Amino acid sequence: MHEFQGDLLIGGMRLQHLHGELEQEQPKRGSKEWTLSGHLHLSPEQLKLLELNREYRIQLDDGRAAQVVILRIDGEQADDALADFAPSQHARRRAK
Repeated sequence: MHEFQGDLLIGGMRLQHLHGELEQEQPKRGSKEWTLSGHLHLSPEQLKLLELNREYRIQLDDGRAAQVVILRIDGEQADDALADFAPSQHARRRAK
């Protein structure tokens, strides 16, 4: 796994300076987009802004970006919850 820092765009909002780990990171051929999956560490306040299976845009501090969905959240009652994300279905269809 590879650690990262970045932002998660939620409509007109942005969760900034998030920390996480990437499990998959692959450039899309012929595009500046990436296929990214992994985990985000989130506070309880940040969790309140997210919905499972909704599409978000993640922008890493190194310039990579991807459309992702939050698939699962562990530790919702803890100070540091872990949210699993994966490439969005919509983004995968556009890449084909």
